Amino acid sequence: MMDVGLKAWAELVQRIYPGLPILRDRSLWLAGQFDRPSVFIETDLVSDKTHTPRADRIIEDVGLVFHYDNDRSGTEDAGEPVPLDLSPFFLYLRQQRFCVVSKRFGIMMVIEAPRTRPLNDRMEVTFRYSYLLNIPKPVVEKINTFNTEYDGKELES
Repeated sequence: MMDVGLKAWAELVQRIYPGLPILRDRSLWLAGQFDRPSVFIETDLVSDKTHTPRADRIIEDVGLVFHYDNDRSGTEDAGEPVPLDLSPFFLYLRQQRFCVVSKRFGIMMVIEAPRTRPLNDRMEVTFRYSYLLNIPKPVVEKINTFNTEYDGKELES
């Protein structure tokens, strides 16, 4: 259940960029075995504290690495990266006031200010965010009948 944050981020990226492939496997990403353009998503747990008896507050860091597509149109500039426009992503977060609800997983992520790191062929974006995770209530079977003993006889009440 702890990968809810990762899945919620994947849902958010799909909401903004519907056709963009999402990578979650770190070994494939490090090996470079993926199509471009794409985004790699990784989360890291910072803390897990009890918020209420029925919910935990989860604080995580997320890293989004947006890989650019390579231009294949001209022979002169063959292989030059074509930057992915990230303005819709940041505009969506600002419109939501950095509080994004995951419709599929039922959590609301409260997101801190992003840190970006532009590179030649990709843009790395990191956030710290938190959300409340529901803890299911244990099912306890109720006792409706009691057996008592009176004058050497067992009675059911």
